Amino acid sequence: MPFSPEASAGQADRAIQWRLVWGVVGLQASLQLGWIVYSAYQPILLQRFGFVSLLLPFALLPGLIGLLIEPISGGLSDRWATGAHGRLLPITVVVSVAGLIFLATAGLLHRGPAWIGVAVPGLMVAWMVAVQAASSPSLAQLNEAVSLRSLPQALALLTLTQGLIGAFSASLARGALGLGPSFTFLLGGVVLALGLAVLRGGQGPTPLRPRDVTAPDPSPRGLLPAGVLLLVVALAVGGLFQLLLGLIPRLHPQATAGLLGGGQGSVVLLCSALGAPIAGRAVGRWGRLPCLISGITLLALALAASLALPSGFEPVLLPLLGLIHSLVVTSLTATSLASLTPQWSGLGAGLALGGTGLAGSLSLLQFGSTGPVPLKALLLLLAVTTTVALGGCLWLELLRRQTRTASTGRA
Repeated sequence: MPFSPEASAGQADRAIQWRLVWGVVGLQASLQLGWIVYSAYQPILLQRFGFVSLLLPFALLPGLIGLLIEPISGGLSDRWATGAHGRLLPITVVVSVAGLIFLATAGLLHRGPAWIGVAVPGLMVAWMVAVQAASSPSLAQLNEAVSLRSLPQALALLTLTQGLIGAFSASLARGALGLGPSFTFLLGGVVLALGLAVLRGGQGPTPLRPRDVTAPDPSPRGLLPAGVLLLVVALAVGGLFQLLLGLIPRLHPQATAGLLGGGQGSVVLLCSALGAPIAGRAVGRWGRLPCLISGITLLALALAASLALPSGFEPVLLPLLGLIHSLVVTSLTATSLASLTPQWSGLGAGLALGGTGLAGSLSLLQFGSTGPVPLKALLLLLAVTTTVALGGCLWLELLRRQTRTASTGRA
């Protein structure tokens, strides 16, 4: 079964532009590393400059801002995709702004005046907006490098890279804290610049055009049902990821403590990275939505087993949980880049990123960041998120079939 029933045979035969794929992966990796630096120093700097009351609001801000910024920036990039500079110009601007904020922060923390602390919250918000404005447009560039049928191969590389960085994020954060804020922010700015350079180097001498993509319809209101469903599915899947990586490990903190420096979540992400090639092949063979539905079902069953079984079984389940996580991440990303048609892949990516990010903020608001969590609340969250995610996926599949039938009828 092809990855996309709508993909033409000619589309499937074209080679993947691996330079651009590596460029997107490189930029996404640099953004992820930037978030590790930001997350490590955000509470420290807020406390250092007397903004203790802003600790909780700023912990919630990434998910709340992302829900607004990422779909908007992705949708705007779809408008610009067929222009003279494509998506590259806006990506270059916002990543450069994020890098300059890091560099400016490094300089101000090193030799800045005492009153500079007043600007710290504003710099943090500006950095978050800039980075989130780059995420969905850069992810949508994968549609310029591969056909829909070949997309899972590129996404497997992305899942592998992000999983590896996530697996060692706790160790990376400790290393950043050991370097001190000035040097770390200076290094963070350099990393963002390198990520942007890798992306620009993958573009070739002339800007690439989206493959088989024309300019978006000026009125995307017909995509509203699919867009809302995609956001709901991403929010529910994000809730499952919160259970997997953050909440369930707090039930048995001793079971996997110290593994890779980050406990159960680190092991799951490492296994997810190692399983990315398998997940990519599965999505390419059986399709994005069937794999997403299967992955959500398997993840819910595995999480239920994790809650029901004694803590001694936890290490045994981790490789399976990692492989399922890889399948869900790859198929959800593929769904986000194709469900609203390739012309609106940036908007789709933004909705998926915004939904999963919002799940993190809601989880933090409800359960906090540390301490025990009630088992009944986790069981309820598991039941609700699984039901919503599967229902949304089935509805998306129904919409896809209706659209395909309508297109066939007009032909």
